[in-house]
Amino acid sequence: MQVNWSFTYSRPGYNKKRHQSVPRDWWTEDISDLDIDLFRFIVTALRSTNMVQPQLIGEALHVYACRWLPDTTKIRPPESSASLTNQPVEKNRRVLETIVSMIPADRGSVSVNFLLRLLSTASFLGASPVTKTELIRRCGLQLDEVTVDDLLIPSHLSSDQYCYDIDLISVVLESFLVLWRIQYPAPSQDSQFMRSIRKVGKVIDCYLQVAAKDANMPVMKFISLAEALPDIARPKHDDLYKAINIYLKEHPDLNKAEKKRLCRILDCQKLSPEVCAHAVKNERLPLRTVVQVLFFDQERGFKATSQKLPPRELFSRAQETPFSETVQSKPKLPPDDRANRQEGTRRAPSPAIPERDQHKKLHLKSERNIVISREPGEVESEKVRETREEGISGSKMNPRKTMQGKSSSDHGHYKGRDR
Repeated sequence: MQVNWSFTYSRPGYNKKRHQSVPRDWWTEDISDLDIDLFRFIVTALRSTNMVQPQLIGEALHVYACRWLPDTTKIRPPESSASLTNQPVEKNRRVLETIVSMIPADRGSVSVNFLLRLLSTASFLGASPVTKTELIRRCGLQLDEVTVDDLLIPSHLSSDQYCYDIDLISVVLESFLVLWRIQYPAPSQDSQFMRSIRKVGKVIDCYLQVAAKDANMPVMKFISLAEALPDIARPKHDDLYKAINIYLKEHPDLNKAEKKRLCRILDCQKLSPEVCAHAVKNERLPLRTVVQVLFFDQERGFKATSQKLPPRELFSRAQETPFSETVQSKPKLPPDDRANRQEGTRRAPSPAIPERDQHKKLHLKSERNIVISREPGEVESEKVRETREEGISGSKMNPRKTMQGKSSSDHGHYKGRDR
């Protein structure tokens, strides 16, 4: 008689395969047939020896949960009431709570997908708040390891609708943020927290793109999950824009206020040029959002141009105006012509004057300026001085004639001056 010590070895076709070594989890399927109390006793004994790694303990719990707990991902809401009455709910709840209490405290002992499925099953079976809180905490610790497929968990809170359980994801995300803020109060750009939270932000935005296709997804739940992420989790808003665009496409019955509230979570400054070009032509977006996209896109283009240009060329371009271009385009006129244009008349150019006449004209002009610049008294005293000099030279003159000549000469001088 042959004794099969392991369920793994007794699988059909196992002996035909070439196995180099015995798998480490060969015993997990064997103990999954045991009762929950005996299963807990064996796992506790194995953990006390410290000879079994935490990942193997987690694998044993995973196998046992798949064997005894219902698969909530395959249960539709119309069947929820029938499932609750037909299955032994109390037994399943006890199995669930026992499995959660035996999960090793080491990070990574179980996958985040398994934790999320346990949390969904706990909500489905109505587990105790302590069990749910522990599962939420464990999910929050390992949320940076999650994928989009891990988050696609159906909701069982409504009997007439089937949609993704976005409330469960929101609670887990909040737990992740609380735990990591306590551990990293002032994170830097190169810290583990920044890498983790940006990875989570990427996954959440991709999850929103899938959840937006659900016709039963409420707009406020969609907005609450999108706003739960801090700004540092999204260096770019391209994925968030795609999620919003999909939601607007799948929900054409949204009113104007709901569209504005949905697009308010979008930061137009964090959109790439390709996404901006798509958003400008998107008729589903509100007009206010389109105007913001245009404004920030033009501002970014101006900044890019200013960084490429040298400082001198940038200053000259900033000083150029249409008025200055018009002024610079006009031909420059000679000084005389500009004066004539201002006076409203244009004088004909004067004919050329011979050089001898020019010297004579300048001499007369200088004498005229000297005479005009003198006072009448100065002119009179000069005439008296000339007459006195003539008297000294030997010519005898009658004083009366002298006075008459003086007055007549003065009269002629002033008379000619008046002319």
